[in-house]
Amino acid sequence: MAAFTAAEGLEMAMEIEKNGEVFYNGIAAKSTDPELKVLFEELALQERGHHQVFQKMLGNVTPAMGLPATEYDQYETYLKVALENALFAGPDKALSLAKEAKDGETALRTAMGFEKDTLLFFYDLRDLVSKADQEAITKIILEEKKHIRRLMDML
Repeated sequence: MAAFTAAEGLEMAMEIEKNGEVFYNGIAAKSTDPELKVLFEELALQERGHHQVFQKMLGNVTPAMGLPATEYDQYETYLKVALENALFAGPDKALSLAKEAKDGETALRTAMGFEKDTLLFFYDLRDLVSKADQEAITKIILEEKKHIRRLMDML
């Protein structure tokens, strides 16, 4: 039996959203471009909303049926590496990246990278949870895609 559970995946998703909120608030706070400031403030609010959705799901999460233990093990490895290395790895790293962004273009490109990594993570997480929870994650995936489109439009 695999050690990785859907609940652990949701806890990781909550961490990703919290770090995204920190990043977007950090960029918004230092942005001198009013359009970028509004965009990053809106994205921070949406990340907070996603965190709340995952938190609610965590209260009654059930694993997806029929996935063999080896698949869970593969997801565990991928998801943990993604969280540790690619997805801001904590609020301190998110703040650091926000401070390092020297201009709007750098901030937008960093944000797009975060959103792309987040999408990959959520696609795999969706396979770990029940059918009902998969629908909620699919809605968040669609919102994350909108984030990428908005960021690309601003570039």
